[in-house]
Amino acid sequence: MKPPAAGRRDRLRAMLADLRMPGALEAVDGILSEVDGGAISAAEAIEQLLGAQIELRNNRRLKAAMRSSRLPAVKTLKQFDFAFQPSIKREQVESLHELGFVDRRENVILLGPPSRVS
Repeated sequence: MKPPAAGRRDRLRAMLADLRMPGALEAVDGILSEVDGGAISAAEAIEQLLGAQIELRNNRRLKAAMRSSRLPAVKTLKQFDFAFQPSIKREQVESLHELGFVDRRENVILLGPPSRVS
C-alpha cells in the first residue's frame, strides 16, 4: 500500500485539531503507520481514531465526576483497608464485586446504619 503524502497527514491532523478531537489527534500518527504497513484497513483506522477520541472523552468525564464528588481519596477494592472498618465483611464485598447476583437475577439492597430522627 502506498504511504499517504505528508500533505494528507498534515491535513488530517489539522482537521482533527479543528474538530477539537485531541484523542484522535494523539493517535492518528500511529494509526496511519498501521494503515501504511497494511496491518489495518481504512475502516479499522476510522474505528480506532473514533475509539481513541471516545476513550479520552470518557476518561475526562470520569475525572470530572470524581473531582466534583469531592471524595477524600479514590481507591480500588484492593487498596481498601478492611482492618480500619472491621464491621465490613471482606468476603461479602468481594462477592458483590464479582457480580454473581446479576447472573442469578437477584436483587441487592445496600442499607446503611439506621438514621436517627431528632
